[in-house]
Amino acid sequence: MRILLTVVFGATSLLGQAPANPELAAKTQAVNEARSALIAATYTVPASEAALTAKVDTLVAAEAALADARRGMPGPGGRGGGGRGGAPTYQTGGTIPRIQEAQVQALMQMTYAALPLVKAETSARNGLASTGATDRAAKVAAFQAAERALTKSRAKAFAKIQASPNKLAADQVAALVAMGGSLDRVTFTQPQPVNFAEHDGYVSLFDGVSLKNWDGNPKFWRAENGAIVGESTAQNPSGNTYLVYRGTEAKDFTLKLEIKVEGTGGTGIQYRSKTGIPWLAPIADNVTANNGPVNLNWMMTGPQADFWPVSRDWTGQFYSENTPMRILSWRGMVVEGAGLREKKQMGTIGDREALGKVVKMDDWNEYTIIARGGTFIQILNGQLMAVMVDDDPQSSNNQSGLIGIELEQVCKVSVRNIWLKKLN
Repeated sequence: MRILLTVVFGATSLLGQAPANPELAAKTQAVNEARSALIAATYTVPASEAALTAKVDTLVAAEAALADARRGMPGPGGRGGGGRGGAPTYQTGGTIPRIQEAQVQALMQMTYAALPLVKAETSARNGLASTGATDRAAKVAAFQAAERALTKSRAKAFAKIQASPNKLAADQVAALVAMGGSLDRVTFTQPQPVNFAEHDGYVSLFDGVSLKNWDGNPKFWRAENGAIVGESTAQNPSGNTYLVYRGTEAKDFTLKLEIKVEGTGGTGIQYRSKTGIPWLAPIADNVTANNGPVNLNWMMTGPQADFWPVSRDWTGQFYSENTPMRILSWRGMVVEGAGLREKKQMGTIGDREALGKVVKMDDWNEYTIIARGGTFIQILNGQLMAVMVDDDPQSSNNQSGLIGIELEQVCKVSVRNIWLKKLN
């Protein structure tokens, strides 16, 4: 979305038109400098009330002196010549580096709240031009009061922004000051970086203490220390087994969670998946001996965001569990396909081996999974890993389904902070 903002902050940045009279030029420059100093002080946090008052008084004196000079000069540039001459032109311009939408909105709110004060300040300043000898003191006092009220309001509002998540960095504040404290033609804004801990619009799938709404073989799954833990050992092998979330199904969603694997095995996050479907791959004899007949209610078929830290080739890839499609988009790829019929690599995200270095061994990793229609996006620790586009509406990838966690081979899998933003 393109955004065009032209914001009037009142008397902000001053550019003196080149006056023909040297005296007007000097007085215009004095107004420019006084205004710039006031703006810089206004956007200093914490602001000094005494410093603001002093800078307002300096500006008022400079504006009054300029108005007096313009009135007293005949010919071009003075009242006698009918022109404005050295009158200052108020202009905004420039840009703020890395400005984000939320910051723009915060500055805009500050601006709109101050508009009545801006109007009063502008009216009082313009009144100086028509001041006569008998009412000069009253007009100067009115302008001084209006300028003080506006400055105090802006300083307070900006301090509030700087105490919020929308705080401007030092170089952003400097750019705002250089622009005269105004936004002008901020045509593009950058998106707010993701805060993984922010859960507005999300629901939690794990209460941190129990496996409520989760369904899996209790020989392998438990809640422990604020995480869901699945553990398979040589003495208690799991083979492929899954913990299924029965609390909801989802098709279009964003899923965020933290995941960790300790050991040589691996895991994956199932989504849009089904249970009860016969298993295509053979089950190892030692697993059958340990677990008895396969319980298909604990086996999941469908898309998987793979996570195998010891096998850096697999982590992050888009995998179709228990279907002939298998690996559809390797890590580092953008793939377009149509179910079983075809798949083509359309682009490259990055080198597969280099992307593997994003994976944290024996530590927590942030996984984000986005499913929209036939498009799947898998992000690990803020790094895009794989994109899959499946154009077959009948594909098993494109059906609403369950979310789950895989446990495979000898390892300990831990998952926590599981949050779902469901769109349908």
